[in-house]
Amino acid sequence: MARRALPIVKQLVGRSSFDPHPLLGLGSRSVTYMPRPGDGSPRAVTLIPGDGIGPLVTGAVEQVMEAMHAPVYFEKYEIHGDMKTVPPEVMESIHKNKVCLKGGLSTPVGGGVNSLNVQLRKELDLYASLVNCCNLPGLPTRHNDVDIVVVRENTEGEYAGLEHEVVPGVVESLKINPQKYIRKRVLERRPEAYREYTRVT
Repeated sequence: MARRALPIVKQLVGRSSFDPHPLLGLGSRSVTYMPRPGDGSPRAVTLIPGDGIGPLVTGAVEQVMEAMHAPVYFEKYEIHGDMKTVPPEVMESIHKNKVCLKGGLSTPVGGGVNSLNVQLRKELDLYASLVNCCNLPGLPTRHNDVDIVVVRENTEGEYAGLEHEVVPGVVESLKINPQKYIRKRVLERRPEAYREYTRVT
């Protein structure tokens, strides 16, 4: 059975486009590959395994990339949430490679320790997280006609870290949320997030 199926799989993969699941009605989808740089060498990707399940998840991605013979190689850095700052060589690697695969970094509770996750977001200007949520044809769900883009602030609000001690034992935390500024930045850099949406809340 496996021998008979192998030529069929090769034919499907060899095509420029095919419908992976006709019953879902998703249409054709192109098989794309990460292009190599102009000199033909593999692309460098900064890898931060992180804490908790981070090494497990990023390790699985490494195995997938190896199995696919993807033209990438990883520059791995061991960073953990209990570190005070992100090492400068890591930031240099991210700026140089333009691509970073990062596992979760734990955030120590108390003690005035800044989250390395927030440090990375601010340093790289990752001010917003866009999450698309929509129904898929042929897949029944509780709600119909769902088509939402959620824009989550990553550096302001609770992540701003603007805190000070008013009097001993009383700490005031400021939540900064410049909504108009956030919309402007998202609209300028990711106009597709607002395309065809008539209501923004």
